[in-house]
Amino acid sequence: MNRWKPQEFTTDDRLYVAHEIFETLLRKYEERLISVAIEGSTAKGMDRPESDLELRVVVDGRESEWYAFFYKEMFVGISFNTVEKIHSKARSMDYEWCVKGDVFFTSKILYDPTNLYETLKEIALETESQTNFNILMKDALADMYEHVYKIFTLKDSDSIVAAHESRQVAYWTTMLVGLKNRHKFLSSRSMYEEAFSFQSLPDHFETNIKEVLSLHTDVEKLKRFVGDLWSTTSDWARIHGIRLEEDYLSFL
Repeated sequence: MNRWKPQEFTTDDRLYVAHEIFETLLRKYEERLISVAIEGSTAKGMDRPESDLELRVVVDGRESEWYAFFYKEMFVGISFNTVEKIHSKARSMDYEWCVKGDVFFTSKILYDPTNLYETLKEIALETESQTNFNILMKDALADMYEHVYKIFTLKDSDSIVAAHESRQVAYWTTMLVGLKNRHKFLSSRSMYEEAFSFQSLPDHFETNIKEVLSLHTDVEKLKRFVGDLWSTTSDWARIHGIRLEEDYLSFL
């Protein structure tokens, strides 16, 4: 019996569908249509046969929403934005910047008569220049530990949960080092391999990340792997002025 798998498409297939959708949007909204852009793997040239199609559409007067659907068997997601919402997105920056911060710079523009995306790039760059990356790093370190301690609460029979939490630990550790190295990852698929080549890393980073991501079914071994990663990462973070200790509660 054949196993199910997603429908496969070429890059040209995705671009053709994107242009069909754009033409429909233009007919429907006319002068209210501000911009249409392809995002994600198709825009970056990293799409695979099973990849989806991601579009961001700015329409004057249409509320912001995400709408996902199949069109001619292709899975498509459209993020509708108002001008105000997309400007707000350009002005905001959080501790997942490493995987979100490239969106305005890697988008493939299909329609942008007012040069909205040039403005968005300028806003995003200004936001980055004014952001305190140490605060973002501290947030990422805290999220990392949220998943570290959860693993140590698990029983030997909780191997599935332990594997899930371990992946979260690896993710937030990699966000942390990405922030320190001011690096925007090409994609979540490549982020770990990209991070292994960073100049500033915790000791044994590659080895520890690979162990944590091994999805080992032995919970005690996962605890050891995660403990090693936390120990080296928190020491490295402390060297760079990032610590969670608040001995005197001075922030209150």
